[in-house]
Amino acid sequence: MAVSIVSMIEHNKTEQLIFHILSDGISEDNKRKIQEMLKFYGRKVNFYPIDGLMDELKDKIKGLDTGRFRITTLARLLMGSILPDTVTKVLYLDCDTVVLRNISSLYNMRLNNCIAAMAAEPTIYPEVKEILGLTAEDTYYNAGMILMNLSLWRSEDKESDCFNYYNTMGGRLPFNDQDILNYVLKDRIKRVGQTYDFITNYYYFRYSTLVEKSSSYAEGESRQSFNLAKHHPHIVHYASDERPWNRGNFNHYSRAYEKYLRLTPFAEAKKAKGKELYMAAYHMMNVVTFVAPAVRQYISDRYYNDRIKE
Repeated sequence: MAVSIVSMIEHNKTEQLIFHILSDGISEDNKRKIQEMLKFYGRKVNFYPIDGLMDELKDKIKGLDTGRFRITTLARLLMGSILPDTVTKVLYLDCDTVVLRNISSLYNMRLNNCIAAMAAEPTIYPEVKEILGLTAEDTYYNAGMILMNLSLWRSEDKESDCFNYYNTMGGRLPFNDQDILNYVLKDRIKRVGQTYDFITNYYYFRYSTLVEKSSSYAEGESRQSFNLAKHHPHIVHYASDERPWNRGNFNHYSRAYEKYLRLTPFAEAKKAKGKELYMAAYHMMNVVTFVAPAVRQYISDRYYNDRIKE
């Protein structure tokens, strides 16, 4: 999270940034470090404890089971309730992101009647769309970056719609709140380019492969814009197993993480051990993706098949 924050500041130095952190048990010592870091940069920060809210959700949602994801993934759906009413527009970012360019044009984008702006995730499984009630032609969006009109979200009580839908689905969806947002906000999401949520695995995908996976992908992303996003992304999203804080990772964008880590109070943090062999195998799968996409698809199908069917 500190890396994400510092990278945001470094590339948006003239912007008046205020950070709102949804805190699931962040220690007082780490809070202090974050506060001192932001004080150094002359920026404001607010912490919102959400551990209690997560307990409340267990009572509100029938059969709640977030699978391999922590229940805090649902916090994105609660931003309208958690943040002060004075916050009418917010740029949400997952903690596993790094900002590499100025994003004022993203934040200042007019949403009009749309409630959110998000980037596509063309690699989502067709089975997930089917579970949600989306068609094969519908664009599925990744929730790692959300530009949200909180005023419209609140006035239309979309929070209630989200949890009503979750209850209708029995409290169980493959990708939880991301699936919910794709269904509840269908036709109310403004699509932005992949550059604003560049999932690091996509570095190894051909543009043609992504178009084959999602028929609507080419409608909002040209080959040129995709290639530009690949080499000069605005926001990198480490939404894969090849994460730069794991020892032995070969992530193409790990240097960006290392660069901004050095500017945080956690610069001396050691990389997680024990996944070196898995990192090597995962990287080989990524390399194979470019040469033989069908092989990647076969491996992914075997790995996620049970989860999608549950």
